[in-house]
Order: sequence, then structure tokens, then C-alpha cells
Amino acid sequence: MIDQHDVAARNELVSEFETHERRPDGIKVVASLFEGLSQLRDTLYTRIHDDVELAVGTDSMLFPLSESSSHMAANTEIELYQIAETCFFAVESDLVSEQGGWFVEWLTKLRLGESANAKMKERVQSYLAKTPSERRRAFARNLQQVFPEAGQAPLVLYRLFPLAIGVATAIGFGDNYRAAEIRKEQVRWLPSIGDCHVCHGRLFENGERCTQCGNPFWDYDWLVAE
Repeated sequence: MIDQHDVAARNELVSEFETHERRPDGIKVVASLFEGLSQLRDTLYTRIHDDVELAVGTDSMLFPLSESSSHMAANTEIELYQIAETCFFAVESDLVSEQGGWFVEWLTKLRLGESANAKMKERVQSYLAKTPSERRRAFARNLQQVFPEAGQAPLVLYRLFPLAIGVATAIGFGDNYRAAEIRKEQVRWLPSIGDCHVCHGRLFENGERCTQCGNPFWDYDWLVAE
């Protein structure tokens, strides 16, 4: 992922976005997508690592010896899936005028920067060749292969996560109507989302979260509430 302090890289992405999409709000879109997807990546890692340890304890058969390397592997898997899911949603929802894979390349630069290699790009294309349900199942398998703890997380997590990516993408492009429609689908999978006495399941700007339930991606106690 590009460094949040790399002003030159950010400016290049903003300029490319505004030129290609012919809209003047590239700074806002880049910043919002960056914050929203980074937040989801970090929160998901917490759900499959910290929360699993608290819930089931430590097991040498599940927990890797090198936490730093396993953390990096998990983050890479999450990023590749997020890129594919964001691109699919943005194109299907006409949020971008996709031509020749431009948005995939652009978003890959936003999320992975110079660390993106040919194999990673092939992995993204492999996701994009699948249906949404196939992508979701493939992501669960891939994540659990590099990070076995993820298999102990609540199953609803894998239903909510792609929807959370859709919410973050819609908000990043300023389409709160689509974001609200996706939130309704999340509530169907986890009705307790609307029970939070602080946020009541409302939409947040990318990068913000509810301190009570974790919205836009809910804390472990809420994932298992049903």
C-alpha cells in the first residue's frame, strides 16, 4: 500500500483519477477510499487474530510462530480481495467508467503501491473472474490457508465483509444511497446491527467508527450476538 505520507504518489493518483473520470473531487475520493479500505483491512485482522485468541485461546496448531510474517500474509490476502471486490462494485454500480481495466490498475496502485507484482495482479484478476459468492468462498479459503486462525472466526464475518467493502466504496464515491441499501443487506445478515444504542447502525464516513459496536465492521461480541 502507498504510504499515507507519500504526497507525490497521492497527487499522481488524484490527477489520474480526475483526468480519467472527468470529475474534480479526486482528492476526496482518494482520501476516503484509502481510509475506508485501510480501516476494514485492519479491523478484519483484529477479528481473525485478537478476537479469536480471546475466544478460543492459543493453539500451536492454529497460531503461527512468526506473528509479523503471518500478519503481512493475511494483510496481503485481504488487500487483494478488497481490490477485486471494490472494482467489481464500482463498475457494476457505474461509479467509474471502466475502460480496459483502468480502475483495477489504479486501485492496485492505491492499495499496494510499488509492492504490487505480476502474481498479485493475476490473483486480483482471478477473483474478478468469479461470481460474488465464488469470490467470497475463495477469499475465506485463501485467508485460512495463510492464516489458520481465520477459520475460527464467526462465519457471518465472511458475509458482512464484502458488503462492508461495498459500503466503503459507495461512501468513497459519495453515493450514500447505495451505501444505505447495502447496509440494509448487512442488517438482514446480522439484525443486531441496528440495536446499538450509540449509532443504531447508521452509516459513518470512511475512517470513522462506533466506539460501542465497531460499526462499520462489528466487534466480536456483536458478530456472535445472534
